[in-house]
Amino acid sequence: MKKKNASISKKLKDWEAKSAYLNKNYSAIAPYDFYESLGLDDLPECFKICAVHANAQKGQRMQKYLDIMDMLVASGGRRDAYVYPAVYYKNYAKENLMHLLPCIYIDLDYVKAADLRLLCQQDFYGFRPTYLVNSGNGVHLVYLLSEAVNTYDWTKEILKNLHSALLQVFASRKFKADTGTGISHSYRIVGSQTKLGKSCTAYQVGGKVSIEALADSLGIVWQRPQYMERDYEKRPSDAAPHGHSGFYTYLTNLIPLRSKEGHRYNSIFALACVGCKCNIPFEQLSKDAMAIARKLGLPLKEAKHALEVCDPEKAKTVRAATLEAWLGWSFDRKTKRNGRTQAEHLALIAESKTSASRKEVWDHLRKHGFTSIKAIAETLHKTRKTVAKYYHQWLDALKEGTVDLIDPPVKATVTVIKEAAQTATLFIHQAGEPFIAYIPALGIELCSEGTERKEKREKSERRVSRGEPYLST
Repeated sequence: MKKKNASISKKLKDWEAKSAYLNKNYSAIAPYDFYESLGLDDLPECFKICAVHANAQKGQRMQKYLDIMDMLVASGGRRDAYVYPAVYYKNYAKENLMHLLPCIYIDLDYVKAADLRLLCQQDFYGFRPTYLVNSGNGVHLVYLLSEAVNTYDWTKEILKNLHSALLQVFASRKFKADTGTGISHSYRIVGSQTKLGKSCTAYQVGGKVSIEALADSLGIVWQRPQYMERDYEKRPSDAAPHGHSGFYTYLTNLIPLRSKEGHRYNSIFALACVGCKCNIPFEQLSKDAMAIARKLGLPLKEAKHALEVCDPEKAKTVRAATLEAWLGWSFDRKTKRNGRTQAEHLALIAESKTSASRKEVWDHLRKHGFTSIKAIAETLHKTRKTVAKYYHQWLDALKEGTVDLIDPPVKATVTVIKEAAQTATLFIHQAGEPFIAYIPALGIELCSEGTERKEKREKSERRVSRGEPYLST
């Protein structure tokens, strides 16, 4: 216990020595001003500040704030408060979802007062940071970039190399550089408590640095790599954007009407991408974006930011589905369905095919009278199943009395036979015997039958024509 207390006392003295040295040589910066300079106060509304309370209960460790002051108030008395100094899509702190990186953090562990004095006297070995944060046992060197970097896949790879090279600069001078950190890592919140219970403090050391200059000083080329293109993907280097200006006009008219809160910033970004596709001059694009932002109630600085972060080269590859996700609504596509949904359109096609097949079979019956299903199928080049379906519908139409469907030459014959069938039906019912409704044929076989069955049917027809009762065989 005594050893532990002695160790804590020694660390406290060392921390006080570091604080005294830093206060003497540099100006302390307020926590709010520190994070404001990182741009965390100017985030689009769909982005939040991602923080961590490491010792909180499970499910309550990840914290997301819309405002810097809310974060500082919530973490002021905590010793487990950390923040991710970057911006992430979906507000989920993972490297593959990183959107913007405003600074590069270098974490040096176990930096004593003597080590800190040496580091400062050597002017950080030629790599002076913008801020130095006294985080407790160690220090953080923060290189604030003159312009936040859009973290595309290719920029992430160069940023990783740059961060690793910076760590190696200090590791080669016998400092314990924390190689476990990366470009997506959380660091103790300035203004919160250190493990020793002291306030984590930031100091202004240098100015902003450009990412190109920082990379060049480390022997790294900040340039998008040139990938080999396949022959069918090659385009002339001076090829103009392939979008149609009418699509841009379409968006400028509908974004103010359809884009809702939660999609306003992304809608301006989508418009910027389409403007690049359609080769719209930036002056016109900016004018339209500001006008739309006013109609949507979006702060003009956010609309301006959406235009600035749009990469014209990458905008040319954005697909319609991605644009629709940003806008929050779907485009009105011109189709051959005349406003019908796909399901309605397919149902209409099926109904049209049904009507066409039925009409063919019924037209054949109008012209040729009753023939066999097989014969009709062969003549019309249809399956027997299809012909049988509409054949029996024809019979049902006759029984229901819809004789208007039949041509006049056949209509008279059908009327005579129908009246005979009704007389037979009345007679059988009066006799009290079971009767199955039947419509006699017109002297032509109704289906493929054997000769014997055909003769029986003809005999029955003659009985009906003489007024005798019909008995089914």
